[in-house]
Amino acid sequence: MKESICQCQMTSNDNDYAPLTLKIPVDLLGQIQEAADLAETDVPSLLLCYARQGLTNSSAELKRQQFLTHAKDVLEEHGVHDKTIEEIFGKFTY
Repeated sequence: MKESICQCQMTSNDNDYAPLTLKIPVDLLGQIQEAADLAETDVPSLLLCYARQGLTNSSAELKRQQFLTHAKDVLEEHGVHDKTIEEIFGKFTY
């Protein structure tokens, strides 16, 4: 049975690609090659999958950070003191 290494489509239907040169540690490349072999795919496809999966997973955190920045700006525009803003953010951030 083929092991699912990355939880996304391994190949892309996108026609537009840009070349990318990336320097990574040799041992990491070896691990990526092993993972690609297990997934029965090539290294570039696996790296694209990992990148897409990482962006998907971090999307909620990115939106949360954008909201916090916007909320802080709004509070500052309304004259709320920095100490009060820090106290408010301390209540719902971790």
